[in-house]
Amino acid sequence: MLKLRPFHLIILVITAFFLLFSFSGQASIKDREEKKPDMITIDLGPDFGKNEMAEVTFLHDLHSLALDQQCLSCHDQKKEAFDFSFIPADQQPSMESYHDKCIACHVEKKAANIPSGPMAEQCGACHQRNPSMVSSRTNLRFDKSLHYVHVDSAKIKGKGAEDKENCSACHHRYNSDQKELVYTKDEEESCAYCHGAEEKILENKGRVKNIRQASHQSCVACHQEIKTQNGAAGPISCGGCHDSREQEAMALARSKKNMDIPRLKRGQPDQVLLTPWEKEIKDPAPLMPAVAFDHKFHEDQTLTCKSCHHESLKKCSDCHTPGGGEENGGFISLADAMHSPRAEQSCIGCHQQETTAVECAGCHARMPDTVQKDPASCKVCHTLAPEDYQKGQDLALAAAEAVALRSQKTPRDLAEKIPETVVIEDLSQEYEPSQFPHGKVVRALMEKTEKSALARAFHRDPSGLCMGCHHNSPASLEPPKCGSCHDKNGPGSDKISGKPGLKGAFHGQCITCHQEMKVTQVPATDCVKCHELKK
Repeated sequence: MLKLRPFHLIILVITAFFLLFSFSGQASIKDREEKKPDMITIDLGPDFGKNEMAEVTFLHDLHSLALDQQCLSCHDQKKEAFDFSFIPADQQPSMESYHDKCIACHVEKKAANIPSGPMAEQCGACHQRNPSMVSSRTNLRFDKSLHYVHVDSAKIKGKGAEDKENCSACHHRYNSDQKELVYTKDEEESCAYCHGAEEKILENKGRVKNIRQASHQSCVACHQEIKTQNGAAGPISCGGCHDSREQEAMALARSKKNMDIPRLKRGQPDQVLLTPWEKEIKDPAPLMPAVAFDHKFHEDQTLTCKSCHHESLKKCSDCHTPGGGEENGGFISLADAMHSPRAEQSCIGCHQQETTAVECAGCHARMPDTVQKDPASCKVCHTLAPEDYQKGQDLALAAAEAVALRSQKTPRDLAEKIPETVVIEDLSQEYEPSQFPHGKVVRALMEKTEKSALARAFHRDPSGLCMGCHHNSPASLEPPKCGSCHDKNGPGSDKISGKPGLKGAFHGQCITCHQEMKVTQVPATDCVKCHELKK
């Protein structure tokens, strides 16, 4: 009796998979929810019209397992490096090229009496107009913890004696004079800076691989090589990197193993003075005070360098100039790059995203997301006057000194100056007056503020906390009462301006705050928690 080996069992699974599809197009529609991280769609492009066969849904990991993860079964190897393109870049993809490889392999397996994939006459088994699966491929986020795993690995070797770490194993750039890839210390870039979404053809006919090809050829080949040497290596399957569940599991494992991730070494400053002075503007006098930016502190607040530096990791002012006329900066000025509220990489955009946290959202959720020209907010960052840094000339030292002098303390005496309880009786015709625990609410907000460096920085002026509720009035420790602006009889003539009546204003502020801050002790829908029933 023939004894089945694991390899044979895998082939049987593949055969069952294809047979199911070949005999039942209906079954594929029923299972549409099936998601696969290794799903690849093979489409030869617009040269093949609608009357041609449907595109092919190909499961890479399924085939990789069936072939015992022998990459050479499908991919070429040149100069000891795999070319993970199925069709080499110097060849034109065609139906024949796929059929020659795929069907030939199936035929070979069948001839060897090994269960195989579909034959040439079973077109519909591969070409399906209604495939049963959808791709669940998730882009891999190469964050600082994953980067450190690679930096710390003794199995990854640099490509030169001068590279004491192993940065050159992955980082390189093309030197047009030497016509080869070289590594330059402290000039490492993100892979995506050169390797875009599409393959690039250079004037000299050279090719720059797209990010998918480049990362597979670099990462998978390295993992494969280490694995061959019987070492523990990173994933070589699609799901290993592109399955969201696998990503979460690996991130959790890293967080337990590497609790203290060392700072990246790229020659970056600890503190830096952000000002366009000396870039294009020789006289700093008309400029806003410079920002003493604590680069080292912000490194700990972000997952990757790309959180601020996009893909290039260059200085902001290298691409964004005061006039905004640089193509590589997207024609976005330096000021807009720093202040755009909707750009993830901008200072204000990042800060606004932080205000969506539960601790902050009670006040910030109803605030407009456009930049408010609030002089108090500007002064939080723009602290160093032009005449001060112009005298010293050493901008790095000026930045370090300004950061060191920055106070991290917030006023603690606010709670002592405010009323402990505010009786709201404007709506007492319907309910008993509401006993609003004003002091308790303010102290709770102050405690949350103390826990956030960002909140501490922007709430040094205690009146800022008051503005969370007492909005649209000048910042003050004695702001006007709600009834000063909102009519207790309803919107009235303010329907035109959109200003709500007093009842709407109370509920809009209070209920929204409770919902956004997930206040469970006083649910937003429990009326009698705030309004006792009329006796």
